[in-house]
Amino acid sequence: MSELTSKDKIMQAASQLFYYNGFKGTSTRAITEQANVNVSLISYYFKNKQGLLEQMTVDYYENYLAILDYLMEHQPIDTPENLYQVIEEIIHYKERHFQFTCFIQRELSLDNIFIRELFSTYVAKETYFFKWIVEQITKQYNFNTMEKEAFYIQFKSLINAPFTFGNEWKKDYDWDASRPVFVNAYIDVLKKWFI
Repeated sequence: MSELTSKDKIMQAASQLFYYNGFKGTSTRAITEQANVNVSLISYYFKNKQGLLEQMTVDYYENYLAILDYLMEHQPIDTPENLYQVIEEIIHYKERHFQFTCFIQRELSLDNIFIRELFSTYVAKETYFFKWIVEQITKQYNFNTMEKEAFYIQFKSLINAPFTFGNEWKKDYDWDASRPVFVNAYIDVLKKWFI
């Protein structure tokens, strides 16, 4: 495995600190100390802390949406197994980026205009994808509009629950040691919901 670049170290440290302290509660100095790099590198690579968050958001969502686009084009939701595969892809991506995913989920729940504007385009694309999945699942059951909307909210909530309520799960799981184990067990539970 190759050694991380200074830019990667900064983004990794920022992800961890944003997760624990929030965006406002994290200073650029704390990020560079955590990354063990010179403070001037934030200006060099990102201009400022906001630019760092914007770059992290673009990287996270562009990769995530590329997966969703691929799934829409190549993965029909015509069998439970295909639905399970889609759910696994989504949750495993979010788990691989656990701290930043949790940070996003938390920040979206706050009344923060900057964060909402930063994430809004990406969240709209994710919403479109989730509604497409719901349409595929519910068309065989003749759901009305209200039932589809309720199902969408439930589906999205179930997908994001491990990242929205991470502290709740910590009571029973040592996140550092067993997060992948938990995620796989969680996916198995979700499969039972959709049988």
